[in-house]
Amino acid sequence: MGKFVKIPFIGFMLFCVLAMVIEAENMKYKDPKQKLSVRIKDLLKRMTLEEKIGQMTQIERKVASAEVMSKYFIGSLLSGGGSVPKPNATAEDWVNMVNDFQKGSLSTRLGIPMIYGIDAVHGHNNVYKATIFPHNIGLGVTRQVSINRSLKCRCLVLFPGISLMICHAVLLVVDAIDA
Repeated sequence: MGKFVKIPFIGFMLFCVLAMVIEAENMKYKDPKQKLSVRIKDLLKRMTLEEKIGQMTQIERKVASAEVMSKYFIGSLLSGGGSVPKPNATAEDWVNMVNDFQKGSLSTRLGIPMIYGIDAVHGHNNVYKATIFPHNIGLGVTRQVSINRSLKCRCLVLFPGISLMICHAVLLVVDAIDA
């Protein structure tokens, strides 16, 4: 009698493993070789309403945790002005914090990464001992075209995992004769 129970159970387990492997191979949204439109259509087809709502939601870092990211499928976090992981947070503290949130996002059924944003009006001034740049408006009123052009490339936030910067953009108006 025991042998009859084991054979169907083992067969059922093998069937489940095979079904999971086939499903994993058919996840077009994770295949970078697929066209973007195909990947998007496949992902949206798989998402529940709750996942879609979560992906369209951005919350403040202060109310976030890896568990919140996973439970509510949050699509984006923002560190507004003064929102830091801890007082005098170093670059390593920031990277560890963002990675922790990302692990929560990637632990969901679909494994969709989150977008992390910061207030970067003066550069990433919430990092302890970071280089702070003058406000874009202040740079603009200097009318120093060469300085503004060289700083434009240096004012980026180069942190792993931070993919969105919220900052003012003021274009420097240059007289065509002076240029």
